[in-house]
Amino acid sequence: MASRLAIKLAAGSGPTFGVDDLACAAATYLGTWSDLGLDVSWTPVHGGVAAMQAVLDGRVDVSYGGLGPVLRFRSEGKPVRIVVSMARGLAQNLIVQKRITSTDQLRGCSWALDGFGALSHHMARLLVRALGIAEAEIKWEAVGPPPERIARLLADTIDVSLIRVEEAISLDLDPSNSLHNLLGFADLKRLVPVQPHGVLGTLEAYEKSHPEELHRLAKGMIQASRLLHEDYAAFRKVYDHYVTVKVPEEHVRRIWTQERESGGFAVNGELTERHWSAQMALFYELNPAMARVAMADVIAPQFVRGSLGEIGRIGGADAG
Repeated sequence: MASRLAIKLAAGSGPTFGVDDLACAAATYLGTWSDLGLDVSWTPVHGGVAAMQAVLDGRVDVSYGGLGPVLRFRSEGKPVRIVVSMARGLAQNLIVQKRITSTDQLRGCSWALDGFGALSHHMARLLVRALGIAEAEIKWEAVGPPPERIARLLADTIDVSLIRVEEAISLDLDPSNSLHNLLGFADLKRLVPVQPHGVLGTLEAYEKSHPEELHRLAKGMIQASRLLHEDYAAFRKVYDHYVTVKVPEEHVRRIWTQERESGGFAVNGELTERHWSAQMALFYELNPAMARVAMADVIAPQFVRGSLGEIGRIGGADAG
């Protein structure tokens, strides 16, 4: 390995990680980036929009956040590019007040979001559409990251929110609150089979001037995703270190099994044309007034392609 390189990364997940953020955490904690000679420093920010903005402002080199902000900024003419996917979906549940017992009762409810345009908003819009509910029938509220949304749910000042799966399980198991799980992981996957997810994004200028850093970044991310997919012990090690909400062992193993069986881990970096054609079509259906961009404009495939040339492509939902 050549000399060590450094990269600054803004984390839209903030200071905490959930299961669908875990590949970034794993790349750090399991050493897949360090083993490639890449030193990654983290800057927690509030949401994927803020993470991408930090890149545009020159404060960091790369953002981690939802795919929506990158597509939005690119549609607005900003020179942003997606380098690698760190997941293929979301590990979330829909938590509601106990008085809400069916999806029909979601009409008129208040729904907590991380922020407008954030990953939680993107997924929520896809979900209500799948349920045949007009967005105008929902009272959307930008509340903040999961701790703030959970606090509002527990205080019964909000009716509904998508919550990380481990947090939803913890809430559902606690008889002292007035909440329950209306739609679980499998329900959401059935209703929204093509889900938004986290990506690493950068600027065209950085892409051209720092190809080796981005190659190592993509390769380490893929290796981390494979470790999470293939080895429960590795998943559990990262989960225990980073995920602050603890649930019983059988639930942690079930979360891992669901992620594996649903193809949640981006074991080949997930930049396949089929997947991204579907993602971009859904995004522009939700945002019809936004200028459309071509896949080649927003995706920089060379770093994943080069990494797979070195470590091989394995079987998985993103095998090509």
